[in-house]
Amino acid sequence: MRTNNKRFRSVIMFCCALLLVSGCAANMPEPQTATSQVLNADAATTYHYLLFEEAARNNDYRKAEDALAKLLTLSPPPELYVEAVTFHLRNNRIITGRKVAIQGTKAFPDNFRLVLLKAESYRLEDKLERAVEVLRDYLEKHPKSDDAFRAIGLLYFDSGKFPEAVDAFRESDEKKRSPITRLYLAKALIQLKKYDDAEKELLSATEQKNNILETWSELARLYELKQDYVLAEQAYEQLITADTSNEISWLRLINLNLKLNNPAKAVELVEIGPASDEFTLEAATIFISEGFYKEAKTMLEPFAEAKRPVEVFFHLALIAFEYEKNLPKALELLNNIPQGNPTWTKSLEFRSRLMYELGKTDEAIALVQSARERDPRSRFILELETELLMAAKRPKDALKTINSALKTWPDDQELLFTKGSIYHSIGEKKLALETMEQIISNDPEYFKALNFVGYTLAEMGKDLDRALVLVRTAATLAPGQPYILDSLAWVYFLRNDYKNAWTYITQAVTLGTNDPTIWEHYGDIAKQRGNIVEAQKGYENALRQHSNPALIKQKLKDL
Repeated sequence: MRTNNKRFRSVIMFCCALLLVSGCAANMPEPQTATSQVLNADAATTYHYLLFEEAARNNDYRKAEDALAKLLTLSPPPELYVEAVTFHLRNNRIITGRKVAIQGTKAFPDNFRLVLLKAESYRLEDKLERAVEVLRDYLEKHPKSDDAFRAIGLLYFDSGKFPEAVDAFRESDEKKRSPITRLYLAKALIQLKKYDDAEKELLSATEQKNNILETWSELARLYELKQDYVLAEQAYEQLITADTSNEISWLRLINLNLKLNNPAKAVELVEIGPASDEFTLEAATIFISEGFYKEAKTMLEPFAEAKRPVEVFFHLALIAFEYEKNLPKALELLNNIPQGNPTWTKSLEFRSRLMYELGKTDEAIALVQSARERDPRSRFILELETELLMAAKRPKDALKTINSALKTWPDDQELLFTKGSIYHSIGEKKLALETMEQIISNDPEYFKALNFVGYTLAEMGKDLDRALVLVRTAATLAPGQPYILDSLAWVYFLRNDYKNAWTYITQAVTLGTNDPTIWEHYGDIAKQRGNIVEAQKGYENALRQHSNPALIKQKLKDL
């Protein structure tokens, strides 16, 4: 069930899209803004309107409703009906709003805004076809209404029914189709990956009078989807020419130039773009993400000299690490970020990993543990500490950390899974299996535990039927996971079902993996099927990272 706020935002967005040419504010008046028509009416109308306005301002729905009820008996203009319906829908009084809309459309059957709000009242109840029917009724008297066709298309578009949306948009007269209708038709076509048709509509919209900037934005996005970066660049240039303050368009244009390997042009755009620190910092992060570290550093250094904003030190540390390969410098830069800053938690992970890379594992762990003492309920810090302890080959300490956390979150399946995994790593196979069985008992759809138990049972040669059920369930819950497909293949292999084993192991490696165990299984299954070439391929891939290379070398020798 959507919240009242979401419902009201839905009304606003829907109606604004439909009546964009004449402006959203004019079509969806706020209750405190009385139209000149209302204020120039007789004294009774003015009096009750003022009562409504005051009640609405004070969020007194009952008094506002009473005032509106009296107003609607005084033969009000259509604008007041629109305001009344909007008020009721805003307050989630959908049925009341619809009744007023029906009353209004009887008095003013040609007023499209009232028809639109009546349709919207059905849409808010997820009665899509009934909403469409309201608009179809309007089209019987106004068969050439671009607004009505657009409204129907938007109803389908908002519901994710893109083919129906396209059909509705295309019902409008192509020669008289408005820019906003073409825009949304193009959006629906893009969802259906009909890029050429979408491009045609967008280009037609840009050539019309009163075209809107969003058309150029959508055209630029379309060209990016088609990887035609030159045309995308031209579209973004049109956008920033029309609206020089549009930072998003400037940033997209900068990004495109970097993709086109034109950093000089991108730097120039930063220099002539919006003169705000936020814009320059955001542009610098784009340069970093595209690998142009030198240019990003030049942009960031003035901020570092001023020591604000402190987030700049994180970006410079990233440059020192990725570009300059200077880990001590990166660590020193991160020390400028104080605890309490929004970037601090992210910098904590970066700092701890740098310390680990520099051989300062104990310092890294101490840093993270100190942070957890200050923020014991931070899951991120907890997971970071556990990861560092495991990397430092201190699994028993990691287990203590997890057990401590389980006192706070006793039913947390992810913590229990980590606990079971640690047990497995230290050879406590029985405790590991018991922990994973506990997770399945608590949550029968926790796929990682299902996979673990199924694979473990198969490895132990126990209850292969249950092992198959568990792993197949895991594969259904988490499709496309190489390690789960490997488990499924291995269970089939141990059941002597080599056909299915080969099907799933090939799926696992096709998805892309460097896991030596998966490649070893690939080799074993291929060998069993008599496919020596594929078996050799599997073992050779496994040999690259296998913990027991002697075993794999022997398997290669035995082929």
